[in-house]
Amino acid sequence: MEKTRSDHVLAIVKAGVAAVPVVGGTVSSLIGDYIPSATQKAIEQSIEFLRVRLEAYGARVDTDSVRREEFAELFKSAYLVMARSHNEVKLRAAAGLVANILLRPSDPDRLSYTELDHFARALDALSSGALTVLGHCFSIARRTEPENIEHRSSEITFEQLSTRMAVDPDLLMGLVSELTAHNLMRIPSVPTVQLPDYKNYSFHLTAMGARFTARLLRP
Repeated sequence: MEKTRSDHVLAIVKAGVAAVPVVGGTVSSLIGDYIPSATQKAIEQSIEFLRVRLEAYGARVDTDSVRREEFAELFKSAYLVMARSHNEVKLRAAAGLVANILLRPSDPDRLSYTELDHFARALDALSSGALTVLGHCFSIARRTEPENIEHRSSEITFEQLSTRMAVDPDLLMGLVSELTAHNLMRIPSVPTVQLPDYKNYSFHLTAMGARFTARLLRP
């Protein structure tokens, strides 16, 4: 069987690690055993998430979508996420991307290809911590503004977020910055007088960020 680029990279890594005295051989063996099986497990888990989604959609699925170039392009992007990550949230979201583009064009839950393509790039780039932040922001926004959350921005304070995530304030702001880079969240303005640990900062969960969460991150 022809080796893929990832196979060659893995072989190089194993060879380099094996050269380390005493522990190199053991670590190299573990890498060779674990990485391929973990990747395969992640892909299988993603396919199961996809199966569950499609089963729930039922007759809403447009099977002709599989023959379109847009589906092929998006599936390849989603598959890369499946192969690169073992994080369940990312795997579930990758399956959600593929399932969403298979909905009939008239389905109210179907997102445009352009938006899904943007989401695919964002999903690949975002850390698991940033996705956790996004999920918390969605929950906060849905409690305070349950109507039209996917059609307008919702304000979130740093204090609301920090009470849900016990992490260093600088790290939390870094995670928020990941999301602002893809316009899933937005920082409307920097306070004139800045309190320690960003206590008087506020953010906006954008409507697009709410759609990303509702369509992809939620089971």
